[in-house]
Amino acid sequence: MYKKFLFGFLVLVIFIAYFITRTIGADITGHDNKSSAFDSNTKNKTVPDDKDQVYTVVMGYIGDTQADEVQIEEAVNKILEPALHACIDLRAYSRGGYQQEIQLTLSGDEKLDIIPIVIFNASDYVAGGQVIDLTDLIKRYGTNIKAAVDQEFLNVPRIGDFTYGVTTKREQITWEGVIMRADLLKEFGYAIDGNVCTDITNLEQLGEAYKKIKERYPDMTMLASCAAGTPLFRWEVCDNLLDGFGVLMDYGQSTRVVNLYETEEFKTFAKLIYNWNQKGYLTKDGATTTETTINQMKSGTVFSYFTPLKAGAAEQDELSTGYDLAVAPLFGDAYITSFSVNFFTWGIAKNSRNTEIAFKVLDYMYGSPEIMNLLNWGIEDKHYKVVDSVNKVINYADGVTPGNTGYCMNIGWQLPNQELAYVWEGETAAKWSEQRNYIAAAKHSRALGFNYDPSGVKDLLTALNNVKNEWYDAIGFGAINPEEAIPVFNQALYDAGLQKVIDIKQKQLDAWITKQQ
Repeated sequence: MYKKFLFGFLVLVIFIAYFITRTIGADITGHDNKSSAFDSNTKNKTVPDDKDQVYTVVMGYIGDTQADEVQIEEAVNKILEPALHACIDLRAYSRGGYQQEIQLTLSGDEKLDIIPIVIFNASDYVAGGQVIDLTDLIKRYGTNIKAAVDQEFLNVPRIGDFTYGVTTKREQITWEGVIMRADLLKEFGYAIDGNVCTDITNLEQLGEAYKKIKERYPDMTMLASCAAGTPLFRWEVCDNLLDGFGVLMDYGQSTRVVNLYETEEFKTFAKLIYNWNQKGYLTKDGATTTETTINQMKSGTVFSYFTPLKAGAAEQDELSTGYDLAVAPLFGDAYITSFSVNFFTWGIAKNSRNTEIAFKVLDYMYGSPEIMNLLNWGIEDKHYKVVDSVNKVINYADGVTPGNTGYCMNIGWQLPNQELAYVWEGETAAKWSEQRNYIAAAKHSRALGFNYDPSGVKDLLTALNNVKNEWYDAIGFGAINPEEAIPVFNQALYDAGLQKVIDIKQKQLDAWITKQQ
């Protein structure tokens, strides 16, 4: 009798659970209750509008969760809900582990709408069907995006005809140079115009400055270096076609794919760095130390470091180092490649339950200074205060410091359109108009818009990266004689399959060029 009762009770429980699941839906997330319309194999999903329901857009970003993040979400949603009947839920992916964390999200059905895409992951997302094609959505709903982003740049984040992302409003140029302590430049009679040292324009002149300063200050490091940040890491004279294994020289003006590491330009630079290291100009253990070049400068023992150049570069680093700084370009003028445009883009994940609303929210952000300020700086008079309303300059709110603030994301390079937001006190208020001038004047790689598909050589790229990791920093820091090391390095690259990668890149590039004609 007891067994019959138990059996009947279990059947009743199962039936009730089934009825509730069918009636209410299996996925209840915040305001979102539309999972029955979600099909993980569908690339472009649109859930019918529900006038009584606000759709929650999960927006990922790379960084750390801030203490007051919920307050920021609430403030953003006061703008979004009346405008789009939507709200956002911010989700942090750690800087060190974002690649694995995002991939874990995409490999299942966990909801993610707006996805941050770093260029190195784009081809995997597209090949795996993990992001949707934005081509049609940009045409239909990209009002603010089309107003903010150069039309040519809208066409760059593509693999074939598949538009996987929209670039953020940031530097978008490749331009490297050196940042130096202005007090030491002045001490030795170097002219500075604004924040630009006009007496140093190339590596030879920089070496002469090192020689003079080192003689007077023998204990000072002339050029800071660190692991994954050696001088070679900042030497940019080519279009590296994503991974550097096969490049286009002459700032991308050549269309012949070559091995960078056997060019005369590479050999000349490597010999110079080796010579400088022999003279004691570089950081001790500069190929392995994890102390950043900015922190080395901050310690007061460093004269200079190589860095990407942009409007306000010196002012930005002055806030971090505590020194007056000056910059000088060393490797030519600014240029633009697919890599520089696509380094960071925003896409819509296949895990989105409503791709149209998710895209509309993304587009709205490209035109909203209020949301840009909220996401980057927080809430006015709580996290920051306006110190110059005319020039849109801010600083910490009264009583707020870097140590006690509840929110200061400061990830403008990730934001859809940071040009709409305030600038921090100490930076030039006109930096975005200056940056637009740099972008407008920059030469374009002849492969701008080309994105090679590495899916067929993934195993080779793993082997090539292993070889590169063994030699790159050692050569780039000048730790080993390049005349002996470079031939061995190149042979190891070819043994690992470099020529096949070069051939595939050339074939894909040639086909792309033909299609453009």
